[in-house]
Amino acid sequence: MRLRPLHVLPLLALVQAAAWLLLRDSEQQRVLERLEQVRALASFDAPESALAQLNRARRLGAMFTAQTRYDLTTLDYGVTEIASREELIRRIAAARSRLSALELTLLAPVVQIEGDRATVELTGTALGTRRDGDGRFMDVHRVEIALVRQDGAWLVSGGRHLRDERTAFSGSE
Repeated sequence: MRLRPLHVLPLLALVQAAAWLLLRDSEQQRVLERLEQVRALASFDAPESALAQLNRARRLGAMFTAQTRYDLTTLDYGVTEIASREELIRRIAAARSRLSALELTLLAPVVQIEGDRATVELTGTALGTRRDGDGRFMDVHRVEIALVRQDGAWLVSGGRHLRDERTAFSGSE
């Protein structure tokens, strides 16, 4: 059977649609892999030396864009813009210095990609221990993480707090 040009067009459209779906899914996977790298590097189970804190802060900072923006208005903290990667690294190191352990989990991610921008809505949990003796804490929040693709790599460009979900996880109202 000889294929005519009009018969080939639907086949090409089908192949193109399948390729688009595969590429889209692979980009979604790359975005989720980046967030998993951030999560794994941010988590730690024992107190760190100042040098280890700074090393991890630098490695984490490399996974973020040079300028980042965080909208925490739903927590009454307003919007924070960090103008440089160096400032972000300083803030990460300072936060890590106040903790002796931190376990993060990322639950129910929903990825949206438009060109070189992505957003991921997810529930994040943080279970940690403070160095100052205030004991353990647990936070559960629904957030939206923004990422941009630069030179082929997905970098976190900021985030937005959507809601506190600690009561949903504790079962109390």
